[in-house]
Amino acid sequence: MPLIAPRHAIAAVYAGLFFGIGVFMPFFPVWLEGRGFDAAMIALALAVPQVVRLVTMPLGGLLADRSGRPRATLIVYAAATALCFAGIAFAPSATFILIGLGLAAVFWQPSLPVLDAYAVARRREGLIDYGRVRLWGSAAFIGGNLLAGGLLGGAFLVAVPPDTVIWLIAGASVAAALAAATLREVRPAPHEAARPSGFVLAGLAPVLFVGMAAAALVQGSHAVLYAFASLMWQGKGLSSTLIGLLWSLGVVAEVVLFRYGTRVTRRLGPEKLLLIGGLAGVLRFAVMALDPPLLLLLLLQPLHAFTFGCTYLGAVELVARHAPPGRGASVQALAAWATAIAMAGATLAAGPLWQAFGPGAFFASAGLALAGTGLALVAGRLRQPHNAGSGG
Repeated sequence: MPLIAPRHAIAAVYAGLFFGIGVFMPFFPVWLEGRGFDAAMIALALAVPQVVRLVTMPLGGLLADRSGRPRATLIVYAAATALCFAGIAFAPSATFILIGLGLAAVFWQPSLPVLDAYAVARRREGLIDYGRVRLWGSAAFIGGNLLAGGLLGGAFLVAVPPDTVIWLIAGASVAAALAAATLREVRPAPHEAARPSGFVLAGLAPVLFVGMAAAALVQGSHAVLYAFASLMWQGKGLSSTLIGLLWSLGVVAEVVLFRYGTRVTRRLGPEKLLLIGGLAGVLRFAVMALDPPLLLLLLLQPLHAFTFGCTYLGAVELVARHAPPGRGASVQALAAWATAIAMAGATLAAGPLWQAFGPGAFFASAGLALAGTGLALVAGRLRQPHNAGSGG
């Protein structure tokens, strides 16, 4: 019996990975601005990891499936991510920052689909409740928001250098690697060992392709938010602490969703979750385009539970129900790859759109969410019966 229960070990890995993301999303653009990046360069910098993972994410999931060693894969990915961000902290120029981001993406980006596939496999064994384990990632995201915002905003009465943002991300990656070392290595069952040797898309059900595209568009609709919301709020005079709280508010709602995620997923199914995510995205980003005041932002941010949370749960469950045996990590990575394509394109477009229209760029986000809503409806019509053992 392992020294640490599977639910605790997996939750700890999620926490390490998402703490770093919780620091990166709101405050890395601010750090870049402090290094002299303008809006177009910030968008380019944020798009670099998105573009790099177009190649690395499918390969990362395929490697985990082929090696049959997800634990070792996660340890290597997390440790390498920490080293790459340490390099970014010492980067002497914008070019080296971009190179460091690209290298970090090689390892950081594939980690989550590999971990999701591992967690879903443990769920099938009855060892964990996926939603309740995954919520610790969202809770750690909040912790990253609050700690980074508090440190940078002086809430803790301690002066910290701007590079604290980078070291928090690197430290979280080290923690994820240490937590991954406590996981039980799982080799495929005999009936899963004979995996198709052909192209990763071979043998996938049509509902997977349509559902993954729907999820990709809805997640891609967050690009303007991720790139420029913190800068927009900073321009409105909001402090770093309040900006961190705004990000955290959305993720608190997400944590509540994941707490009941298994029950919600069983009742609604992946296609309806994707539909809810898309509809919420249309509403959220159409209002964001109007540059709402703080009071309205406090009401909008909890919609993140739907725009991100429902879409995320829907995509993971879609793969869990329809992926061929023994290909969980590679198909989860394929779903994340589709999101990477949408996110990379949307992030590259975000810079010019923001420079031209300011908050009006969120209307483009609403358009992407609307397109994702349409595909979610199509996926619902393509729904196939699934093995009851894979549900929840």
